[in-house]
Amino acid sequence: MNIKAYFNRSAALHLVFLLTVAALGLDIYMRLSGGGSICPTEACAIVGDFVRLDEHSLVTGGLFFFTLTWGFYFFASRYDKKWLWLIIGVLMAGALAFDGALLGFQFFSIQEQCHLCVGVGAALLLTLLLLSLVRRQVTALLLGLTIWVGGGIAGAMISIPDRAPMLEQLRPITWAGPQAGSWPVYHYFFSLHCPHCTDVMVNLAMNDPEIFTWKLYPLDTAPPDLRKLTRISELSDTDDNLFMEIVRLEQRGTVPDVQVMDGLADDIARIRSFFRANGFRGVPVMIAEESQGRRVVLTGGGNILNYLHQQGALGPPG
Repeated sequence: MNIKAYFNRSAALHLVFLLTVAALGLDIYMRLSGGGSICPTEACAIVGDFVRLDEHSLVTGGLFFFTLTWGFYFFASRYDKKWLWLIIGVLMAGALAFDGALLGFQFFSIQEQCHLCVGVGAALLLTLLLLSLVRRQVTALLLGLTIWVGGGIAGAMISIPDRAPMLEQLRPITWAGPQAGSWPVYHYFFSLHCPHCTDVMVNLAMNDPEIFTWKLYPLDTAPPDLRKLTRISELSDTDDNLFMEIVRLEQRGTVPDVQVMDGLADDIARIRSFFRANGFRGVPVMIAEESQGRRVVLTGGGNILNYLHQQGALGPPG
């Protein structure tokens, strides 16, 4: 064997392991510190909604696999023990099958492309190629590719039945003041006829909520309510405290003379479908999206108000 070529390939493989472990470690650190993820898309969260493991667990599993495999390769390249290479082969076969199935499911079943998952898949294939070159085994490369493609075909064949929409697929009434940042985002499900919902909005009307981003999801479908919600949607385009405007609208007790917004009834039907599918039975409900992939679900006016006090969205409790 050409010693120089062997060490070049081995060094390249170590570099792939190092960069992959560093990238996955950085992603986990960003998630834990509330900074989001190195993946710029929402596909991570969407994929996490379809699999039993959430996106954080998937990334942690990937970090564990690459670190463990790197460790076995470190010793195998020095001691050249058959059982060490066998363990590496078993780990790679399992990872290739899993990654192929996950990517096939993403690209063809739910048609979402998580950039982080694609990057990990590319690193895994590059690892397979370099391992095959280091071991000078073309059959290992062909076998690995066959396992990966087979897993991808299996994942692509999974058919997802029609189901309730995900949170990202809903069309809420969005309002954010000029000081609002990217995070947190508060998703608030309410009814115009719910006193506990009104109590939350009265508190928000009396405080300074415009430093946050709010997404409001109404559940009312009566024609007068649709006209009120149309007016609320129009007011969401202003910098005025939207919650104050909602409270004023409810206090007037009159129905605005406006044309119901196109598609509003369909949007609310999808919101109600999401609400039922997630097991919610009453309003108010708030999903606090503290960062990418980190959500807190709160039910009941008291729990929501306590949380908002803690987050600084409301003044100190009276």
